[in-house]
Formats: sequence, C-alpha cells, structure tokens
Amino acid sequence: MSVSSESRKGDRIYVIEGFLAKPFIDDDGLLDSSKSKELDTGDSVTFLDWSLEAVGDNLEYFIHYTDNTGEKLKAVESYFVTEEVWNGLRDYFTKVVSS
Repeated sequence: MSVSSESRKGDRIYVIEGFLAKPFIDDDGLLDSSKSKELDTGDSVTFLDWSLEAVGDNLEYFIHYTDNTGEKLKAVESYFVTEEVWNGLRDYFTKVVSS
C-alpha cells in the first residue's frame, strides 16, 4: 500500500484525502484559498519519485508528482494511494452503498 515502494515513474496515483497542494500567501502574509492549488479526494496525479525529508524532529516520506497542469509538486505520502488500492476502495464502497 506504500506509494513510495510500489509506484514507478509515470504511474497514476490517487489522492485519498484532500489537501492544499500549493498554498498561496498574499502580501499581508495571509493564506488566499482562491489562489491556492487544492487537490480533492479522488483526484489523480502522476508519480515521479519520492524522498525522505526532515520535518521538525521527524522524517517524512514525500511523494514527488505532476498534477493535471504538468506542474511538479510534492506532498507527504499519506495523502496518496496506488491505483490498485484506489480501485479496491472504490469497489468496496460501491458494494456497501448498493447493499
């Protein structure tokens, strides 16, 4: 289920929890959500690579990806799942809802 170990460059991966992919901070130092780039649950992006980075006192896996506009970005691995996992979740919830 780990995107970093199971994905290869060019694979489609899916957002499992929405997040701000590219926050925009205005001249007053405030977040402007209308100019920020957001990814929603179910959006797909293209996997490029991964890295291990220090965040405070912790090490986090970051996924490097290309969004649907071609922009290269990165985010913490926990926001993503592989296509296989996404399809399994979709099938499961489709069955639950239709029961």
